[in-house]
Amino acid sequence: MAEGVRPRPEYLLLEADYGVQLLDWSRLPGPRRGRSGWRSVVHVAAALRGLSEYEVVFSDGEHVGIPLAFALRALGITTPHLVLGHHLTTRAKVPLIHNLRAHQGMARILVHSSFQQELAHRELGIPAAKLDYVPYYADTEFWHPTGATQEPLVVAAGREHRDYATLAEACRGLPVRVFVAAGSIHSPAASGRDPSEWPSNFEHGFADYRRLRDLYARASVIVVPLTETDFQAGVTTALEAMAMGQAVIVTATRGQSGVIRDGLTGITVKPGDAAALAAAVKHLLDRPDERRRLGRAAREAVIEGYSVEDYSRRLAWHLADLSTAKPAAA
Repeated sequence: MAEGVRPRPEYLLLEADYGVQLLDWSRLPGPRRGRSGWRSVVHVAAALRGLSEYEVVFSDGEHVGIPLAFALRALGITTPHLVLGHHLTTRAKVPLIHNLRAHQGMARILVHSSFQQELAHRELGIPAAKLDYVPYYADTEFWHPTGATQEPLVVAAGREHRDYATLAEACRGLPVRVFVAAGSIHSPAASGRDPSEWPSNFEHGFADYRRLRDLYARASVIVVPLTETDFQAGVTTALEAMAMGQAVIVTATRGQSGVIRDGLTGITVKPGDAAALAAAVKHLLDRPDERRRLGRAAREAVIEGYSVEDYSRRLAWHLADLSTAKPAAA
């Protein structure tokens, strides 16, 4: 981070500023190549060994939060458990939460989508008092306007629930180059819709943080094309591009929670609507003043409510609140 290789993550701010002690994968035995059921079990076991020394335990995803919740229940441990729920309503998680009531081992669950909050209460049976909405973030120091000259370039990034087939149909005949950074650091196994054949004006491949920042800076338009989904897919890419002061087009799925305000901080289009996406891209390509207006408003919105500092502060508030609160009713 000091060398500008990657943005600041919230967990290091929590450690530096709020007295949180990290138990990350670097402290666990074995290779650190990605998530697996076994690695989650090892992670939970390591957390349980020293849990009596702490006021609160925070799981930053369901892959650790659900097995830890079951372990806390089985062992009768009452340490408040805060869980970040990225996507609670997947096919694999629903029976664990709804039928086996994993949430009984969780004092509070934070979600990045207000629609996920609604579904978790209505369909999974999680008490409303245990749920809270916390918007996601971008590091506005790493993702910042660079002053680079914009090119006839459209950039899309990410893998989870991406609809690159619709993007290909929309941009196939446009006089613009399209780069698709189709890898995912956080969800490398995530699936999306790819075209059967990539158009000749498309290039796709992996981009690390610095290359992605350079691509964002040179692009005229950033597109986050999504398949319909009920959680906040694509929010990382959208907020990164917004923080850089770029014009963003995002698919308006049910899981979107107001990060993009259509016509004010970006443009939204319906899922799977290639014609609408093409029209939005052409509209912005032809209007540099409109791109600048949207980009300025997008940058301001991230600074005002979606910075990594704001996100860390919100997480720290929940940790402090639970450190003095009694466990919520199951």
